[in-house]
Amino acid sequence: MVGFRMAAGAAYLQTRRRRFGSRDELEAWQQRKLRAVLRRAQQRFPYYASVASDDLASFPVMDKTGFLDHFDGLNDRGLRLDECLAAARTAESDRRFDTTLSGVSVGLSSGTSGRQGVFLTSSAERARWAGTMLAKALPGGLRGGARVALVLRAGGPLYAAVNGPVAFRFVDLYAPLEHQVAELDAFAPTVLAAPPGLLDLLAVRLGARPNLVYSIADVLDPDVEQRIGEGFGAAVGQIYQATEGFLGITCGHGRLHLNEDLAVIETEQVGPGRFVPVITDLYRRTQAVIRYRLTDVLVEGAGPCECGSPLRVIDRIEGRQDDVLQLRRPDGTPVPVFADLVRGAVLGVDGVHDFTAAQEAPDRIVLTVDPPTLWDSANSALGAAFRAHDLVAPTIVAATYTPPDPTAKRRRVSRSC
Repeated sequence: MVGFRMAAGAAYLQTRRRRFGSRDELEAWQQRKLRAVLRRAQQRFPYYASVASDDLASFPVMDKTGFLDHFDGLNDRGLRLDECLAAARTAESDRRFDTTLSGVSVGLSSGTSGRQGVFLTSSAERARWAGTMLAKALPGGLRGGARVALVLRAGGPLYAAVNGPVAFRFVDLYAPLEHQVAELDAFAPTVLAAPPGLLDLLAVRLGARPNLVYSIADVLDPDVEQRIGEGFGAAVGQIYQATEGFLGITCGHGRLHLNEDLAVIETEQVGPGRFVPVITDLYRRTQAVIRYRLTDVLVEGAGPCECGSPLRVIDRIEGRQDDVLQLRRPDGTPVPVFADLVRGAVLGVDGVHDFTAAQEAPDRIVLTVDPPTLWDSANSALGAAFRAHDLVAPTIVAATYTPPDPTAKRRRVSRSC
């Protein structure tokens, strides 16, 4: 425990002190770190043993399927995917989060982007994560006496190990809402981190008033962000955390930055001003995260940020590529339709609180609206938005609106065809 806190403290100080005066300085630092990461990968991970060069472009781009298919060769303990999945699923079913194999912790991904995956972390990696997160997420630093509550799907001894100048409390995302409210009110957090759907509910139920609220684990839509901020009377930031690492966080000026001091992030353009990130982690050692292509669609932001950081700014995380509709122009040209167009049209109808739009066939979208009495208006607005962008409007059919499960990933806009 003492060793863990010392390692976390060292990572905290390193992160707080690390500053880059320019983009060029950041990229030069990245390249020095990257070369060591790639050389080690060739030596320690069987999958990369045959890569001839230590240049990043020589390493293949990896998606989730490839990562799971080659799991054994992408960790330095020789662990197999089947044994790791079995251990992680048992731990999650028992609500125990201290499972280890070959000296490393085994965690389970949510599986919302396909097959469930496993992430492996050593004690040193967990300590670095904890220290880095504290350095970036607490504007007042460790001397502020923060009380941090995290409402998560999986907890573990990590949070108890970090307790010291900062008090941590893990709250089970799957506990009944009334239990969550009681536990949070008793703890009275100054910083609260939870998925946006749950924050939306807590904002009107909690007596505790945190100074800072972070949305985690899901897309934060603008209307939900506004309700959360108004409900808590506090600033709402975002923590962009995935199985693949701690990828971004909102700065003190309210801009979301990618953590390019932790990873090299290549950008693969998928539309005007939009890209999916390809991640190479600069600190992970147990499990290789090298040129890992995510399915998140990010909207580029304008820089530089007022905070002075040269880390890349993004306007928002729009969703996954599966959340992009595929429609056509009158001449048959296929066109990707991003979630913000759909969201803007439907929520632009006065009185609409929530909706879902699921493309089930190239010419068919199932639309649900809350309240249902406004479905006709929402349907008209969505059809008009498609036509205004010179798109052939598909058939839009009604279905019964179901309130979202706050424990599940939220997908207002989705495509299954």
